[in-house]
Amino acid sequence: MTKLSDILGMNARNHLYQSKYNSGKGKRAADSKLLTKSILKKAKVPVPKLYRIFKNERVVESFDFTRLPDSFVIKPSQGLGGEGILVIDHGGEFAGEWMTVDGTKVTVNDLRLHILDILAGKYSMLDLPDRAFIEERVRVHPRFEPISCQGTPDVGVLVFNKVPVMAFLRLPTKESHGKANMFQGAIACGIDMASGVTTQAVKYTSEVKFFPETRRRLKGVRIPRWDEVLELGVKAAEAVGLGYCRVDIALQPKKTKSGKLKSTPMVLEVNAQPGLKIQLANKAGLFSRLKRVEGLKVKNPIRKTSNKGQD
Repeated sequence: MTKLSDILGMNARNHLYQSKYNSGKGKRAADSKLLTKSILKKAKVPVPKLYRIFKNERVVESFDFTRLPDSFVIKPSQGLGGEGILVIDHGGEFAGEWMTVDGTKVTVNDLRLHILDILAGKYSMLDLPDRAFIEERVRVHPRFEPISCQGTPDVGVLVFNKVPVMAFLRLPTKESHGKANMFQGAIACGIDMASGVTTQAVKYTSEVKFFPETRRRLKGVRIPRWDEVLELGVKAAEAVGLGYCRVDIALQPKKTKSGKLKSTPMVLEVNAQPGLKIQLANKAGLFSRLKRVEGLKVKNPIRKTSNKGQD
């Protein structure tokens, strides 16, 4: 049972870790998805392919949307809590039509209006004008197909002092409209850091054992390429310049010429002010784990995960 003294609260997070270990430059980079993507790409950290950036209305009106792949994602650069993200699943019956992951039909005009809303700051964390961009969509890995609905699951890795100290798997549901957002009804599974296997799951604040749409068990799911996922989280945190952050990673599945499945971990986002519900998903406190690795001179962060960052 988790002790109350092991739980990390908001004030402790802000004063003891976030403000102390995150530089202003790193926080500004994390607040901009486009800047984060640029930094990670230079550091050779895999990220979804960027198709187009929109800075003003003129660019929106002149862009030929019909040249895009059948599946893609539109995002605000400085969006908050997943708001403003539009995921296109496939092309529609006619040219200039697409279907979103929840089955809604959208047209070129709909896409333009959505991007213009982003530029106007509708989804901006500061209610200021923003930039929009279109990027490659990360598909659902076959391992997660039985336990996700409409959207792509991701793994959130909490990194502190170059050590991945806690992680969770977020699973989109029908209720969350395909978004891996716990506040909108996505499920979060705790992960054993040593093995990469899910241990339990929660929806909002209640424990759940089965995925609601398929009744598949949520405990015992092994995360593919686990060591690479952890290494990528550490590398991304270092590249952006954050000592305390959460790195959200998705696994892009692709088939090789021989027909074998190859999955590539890709960084979706780096969060300089990660939420605290990861503790709920893991039934474990962050505070005790953070204190164990604070001040350590870390040479092998993945090895440190097993013997220092794990209860």
